[in-house]
Amino acid sequence: MAEQPSYQHRVPKTVINVLTLEPGTRVRLVGDALADVVANPQDGVWLLLRYVAAPGNPDQVGVEEMVFAEDVLEVIETSG
Repeated sequence: MAEQPSYQHRVPKTVINVLTLEPGTRVRLVGDALADVVANPQDGVWLLLRYVAAPGNPDQVGVEEMVFAEDVLEVIETSG
C-alpha cells in the first residue's frame, strides 16, 4: 500500500482560489509534484493539469489529468 501524505503536507500555505487559475499557471501539488494548468472548467473543483515534475512518480511527467482543487497547495508562477 502506498504511503499517504501526512496532514501537514496537505495544508496549503495560503487559500487558493482555483477559479482564478489560468492556463499556463504552474502549481505545486500534494506530494511535491509540479504541474501546469492546461484548462480550468471554472467549477471550483477540478483543473486539467500537465505534470512537469513528479518526484514520487517520474512516469507522470508530461501526463495530463484532471486534478481535484484540494490537491493544489501553492501557485508557483502565473501565466503571462
